[in-house]
Amino acid sequence: MSAAEAVLERMNRTAMVTALGVTAAPELAVLRALERAGNRMFPRSERARLKGVPPWEIYIHLPADPSRLDELLTAAWELPAVAGFPEELISALDAYTRTLLVSGHAFDRDDLQRVLARL
Repeated sequence: MSAAEAVLERMNRTAMVTALGVTAAPELAVLRALERAGNRMFPRSERARLKGVPPWEIYIHLPADPSRLDELLTAAWELPAVAGFPEELISALDAYTRTLLVSGHAFDRDDLQRVLARL
């Protein structure tokens, strides 16, 4: 491998890591919010019927009641706020998460990237 090819390869890896970092933190924040909501949707005694379903995917099988969204997402955005996420980003992630919870559509990284691209 030539020196120029080695530099290009390092640049490509750096770009990939940077791109991953830009989307990884918001992705983790959304998945954590979905997990919190999933853990709050049902008492543990009723979770037997969804045994084996991770908490962040419960809403796919049983979409959330829109009137419970505030309750289900209580404190879901505290850590992103502490980590320095801008309010505009948190609002966009919250809106995206609420849409998923009510619609029952599975989380999709590409959809989240489209949400992020609009900011």
